[in-house]
Amino acid sequence: MKKIKIIIGIWLTLVFTVMMGCVEEFEAGITDIPTEGLVVEGDIISDSTMVFQLSKTLPLNMTEDNEDLFDTYWDVDAELSVKGSDGTLWPGYWCGKGQYRVEIGTLKHEVAYHLEIRYNGDIYQSEPQKPMKTNRIEKMAFKQPDLNGPVTISLDTEEGDAGGSDYYLWYFEEDWEVRAHFQTTYLYEPGLNAIVPYSYPPVAQGWCYNGTDKIILGTTESNTKNQIVGKIIQTIQNNDHRISCLYSIRVQQRNLTRQEYEYYQVRNKLSNEMGGLFTPQPSELPTNITCSNPSRKVVGYVGCSMGVAHYQLYISEEEVFYLDNYRCETGEEPDGSYQDKYMAGFQVSEKMDQEIIWSKVGCVDVRQKRANPTGRPSWWPNPYLYYQEIPDYVGN
Repeated sequence: MKKIKIIIGIWLTLVFTVMMGCVEEFEAGITDIPTEGLVVEGDIISDSTMVFQLSKTLPLNMTEDNEDLFDTYWDVDAELSVKGSDGTLWPGYWCGKGQYRVEIGTLKHEVAYHLEIRYNGDIYQSEPQKPMKTNRIEKMAFKQPDLNGPVTISLDTEEGDAGGSDYYLWYFEEDWEVRAHFQTTYLYEPGLNAIVPYSYPPVAQGWCYNGTDKIILGTTESNTKNQIVGKIIQTIQNNDHRISCLYSIRVQQRNLTRQEYEYYQVRNKLSNEMGGLFTPQPSELPTNITCSNPSRKVVGYVGCSMGVAHYQLYISEEEVFYLDNYRCETGEEPDGSYQDKYMAGFQVSEKMDQEIIWSKVGCVDVRQKRANPTGRPSWWPNPYLYYQEIPDYVGN
């Protein structure tokens, strides 16, 4: 069979995080797929600035001969607005690459809202919906029963209405601090061919960020009590440097209708299993968006909610066991000049009088762990490391 390219579309709503689609090769004989449709991502949420993402589907049997279609993937020039059954209208403003920003005001429980898109002479509309209420996250917790095992992070939702069932979507963002094994105030600068002093360790502390593209779903359908307890949101291995100093996870939760929940279930299956011969195709995704032209295909599901619940949890190094597998020792550098040591992957870790001590660069510079020394979030709880003394300049 012929090699083709499969496009895994933009699945996660821009209000949360943008998942950039990836392209991978797959052996299949699939040709009966529409050449173009519209992909709509975004939700109607009260009192929020929403960014709706519009893009085009591409032919599933696209080959190297027509890969120029990638250049037009985001080329969607449309008119977009959110409308209410009471005559409310919030217009969308184009902000590049198929993205439209909408300033949504306060939604009313008794009013039904929908998204309207005018594109290429056709009108696309989501099904009018009254906004869903948003349940709170009751609490979050973490545990590490075995020091040799991972740290698991879980949450509990508040109780829903008695006798009912609730459907949930979660996503999260992570930030964590990284500190170098040696907090040196000296660094070798290859451009100067000199060891330069600093008033504080410039690359001994940094921060990492992860806006996950993972969608987590849950339902109380089979629960006798309309509440989710102990839902695992994230698992971190004990040798992961996310828990080496201070870690933060910020979870957001939104209630879904049953139909929206089923849409995300299929979408997750598509994203996780695309490449198998028997997985559903994008045309099988349920949608609540219709087009005035029945021949046009639409992918997407627009939800409507009164808000999003938030919860932030910190984990410090004192509360878990972190297994540091990175061996940091001194005196392993090769002979030769400063430049020779630097090119061999070493950096200054300490200076005592005229003695220069070297270590592997990863033991000194947090950038080796993809941490940003200037990326401290404004809300981060602990202060910078800071040294008052100003050491001597050392040249070579």
